[in-house]
Amino acid sequence: MERQTIIIFGFIFCIIGIFIAPFLYENSQYGEIFFLIMFYFIPALILAYVNGYLLRLTEQKSWNLILKIGMGFIPLLILTILSTRKESPIQFIATFGIIGIGATNLIWIIKLIKEKLAGNI
Repeated sequence: MERQTIIIFGFIFCIIGIFIAPFLYENSQYGEIFFLIMFYFIPALILAYVNGYLLRLTEQKSWNLILKIGMGFIPLLILTILSTRKESPIQFIATFGIIGIGATNLIWIIKLIKEKLAGNI
């Protein structure tokens, strides 16, 4: 999977995560959600870029499928640890990051497995 595709998917899913994350904490009005999108636009973009470069680097440097899948779960583990802290902006970023980066990495893992199976047949 190309790096640009991973970054675009990650960013779109992070924006969707910004819509979903406030409902995990409290019922927010849509006006607040659009404010959150404006406020957390840059962190979503940064998360998508970092994840895209990490996944692409993992694809290039690792040969083992299990290791690649494990490396795909490391950002999710870090975001999960950050989301368990007390309420703060970092907790919100980690929450929508889990949604966005989790969906992106799941698509990436499925694509890796399909490529591996197609190569072995």
